[in-house]
Amino acid sequence: MAIPPGAATMPLDRRSFVAWGVSAAGGMAVGSRAAEATPPAYSVNPVVGDGRWIDAAPPREPAGYYDRRPFELTVGIDMRGRGNATNLRASTPVPAPHPEQPIEDVQIETEGCQARVQVVGDGAAQLLVSAAAIGGGQVIRATARYQLSIAKQYFGHERDRFPARQPRPAQDIRDRYLGNSPGIETGSAPVRRLFDTLRGPGSEHPWDFARRCWTWVRENIRPRIGPYTSVVKAIEETVGDCEEMAGVFVALCRRAEIPARLVWVPNHNWAEFYLVDDRGGGHWIPAHTACYPWFGWTGVHELVIQKGDRVIPAHARSAQRLLEDWGQAAGPRPAYRWTAALVPLPAEEGADPGPGGRVKQPSGEWTLSGHRLDKLLRRQ
Repeated sequence: MAIPPGAATMPLDRRSFVAWGVSAAGGMAVGSRAAEATPPAYSVNPVVGDGRWIDAAPPREPAGYYDRRPFELTVGIDMRGRGNATNLRASTPVPAPHPEQPIEDVQIETEGCQARVQVVGDGAAQLLVSAAAIGGGQVIRATARYQLSIAKQYFGHERDRFPARQPRPAQDIRDRYLGNSPGIETGSAPVRRLFDTLRGPGSEHPWDFARRCWTWVRENIRPRIGPYTSVVKAIEETVGDCEEMAGVFVALCRRAEIPARLVWVPNHNWAEFYLVDDRGGGHWIPAHTACYPWFGWTGVHELVIQKGDRVIPAHARSAQRLLEDWGQAAGPRPAYRWTAALVPLPAEEGADPGPGGRVKQPSGEWTLSGHRLDKLLRRQ
């Protein structure tokens, strides 16, 4: 998808961004290659709570999914041959539909290959590309074009709408969102010790415990730029970024038998925890442990790329915390390029589409794609 002529791009990095408290994005590059060096760090600090694009406070009344905005998303994989190779395969993460992010349409275009989108978890999907052979200098590519919308959410969640004694979660919830995940060591000694320190009396309300964990993470985990470590190291060293912070929250909730999961957006993530209300309905409740200051609601439009942190990709047998870009071939390895671009659309002809555009760079980082309100951002 073309970027508007003259639009600038700005590196958008989660780790320095975390230190500023509230921001438009900042996190582990979705689909980044773990073997590559961490790219240069920048902080991007918007005007806090401008009241339109980023809410400073929730609506006065519960609004459900509100202020919905249309977007186009293009995700692609290019392979350029460096010699004769066979049995080419590649994948990249793509969004799955969610109530706050319905997908209206997906079109896949191919050149010299086959491609399809495959769901690989409750909140995760991949674009899978395959080709029988490639020659030197030949280019094979696949592109998925999405029409989707993204909403903020405020349901007015409060402690008293959820029973203190929660029913046992359904087995599929327990299987996915309790226990250990890669790098989220729920059963580790540091998590157990911190849990014992934070928990209240045996009859404590799960909302109160989740809120206490959220507060502890925000007040005690100091921001630090660098590759993801683990929940254990984040607790032991009291440092991390948005990913470690959300991971600690998730591990503590799971230790208390509260299902919880990570939510991945470009260069950033937060957590959700699961409670059943007094009518028997289940709710995934957002908890923003870094950058955004919200507990129980989300006041910004962010592209959700993955929900969950224990996903088995189509090409592997072991779970990953975050789906990565991946490629494989027999023979000379082609030059792979994984691309993505998110473009906000005007709600009506001639209207301002607003900020929120992103472009994925070769490093895996996402950059701002350019809008007149980018002048509200400053680069460190």
